[in-house]
Amino acid sequence: QIIGRFVHLEITTEEDWDGRKTKKEALIFPRYHQWDLVTRLVRASREEGPGHKYLAQHSAGSGKSNSIAWTAHQLSSLYNAQGEKVFHSVIVVTDRTVLDDQLQETIYQFEHADGVVGRINRNEGQGSKSEKLATALEQSQPIVIVTIQTFPHVLQAIENSVGLKTRNYAIIADEAHSSQSGSTA
Repeated sequence: QIIGRFVHLEITTEEDWDGRKTKKEALIFPRYHQWDLVTRLVRASREEGPGHKYLAQHSAGSGKSNSIAWTAHQLSSLYNAQGEKVFHSVIVVTDRTVLDDQLQETIYQFEHADGVVGRINRNEGQGSKSEKLATALEQSQPIVIVTIQTFPHVLQAIENSVGLKTRNYAIIADEAHSSQSGSTA
């Protein structure tokens, strides 16, 4: 399971002081707390089904982005005992654009197959964020990444579509504590 579902080759590009770019590769294995978190969340989702809430806490520098990426990927391919997908889409919500870009890149690097990860941002694809989001949800894109500012459009897209209302979604909120006030809560 660790080799098939967790081990990941992380490729980063670094630029030195005179502008030369070098690629750096590192083989990423989960630390125990990451493996434990992901396997518990996936097991609970398989056994209990959709509609439950879980809280995971990570300290600074403990690999939260990788934990989120592993969880999102495993939930997006989770099936119940009847062979049906448990979640039609996994929606990852971040609270700041800088973190959003970092998290999107981490999640995207885990699976390079086209159509697995939908980045709902102003830089990729054509149309407004709301249009991109509606399309991603209608096509049951496995993983959709949005900022907290875009998240109300997720709810609106689901409310406005009869087909989307009948589906199940896993929502992973990154840094949930910093956005738990007002209408976004």
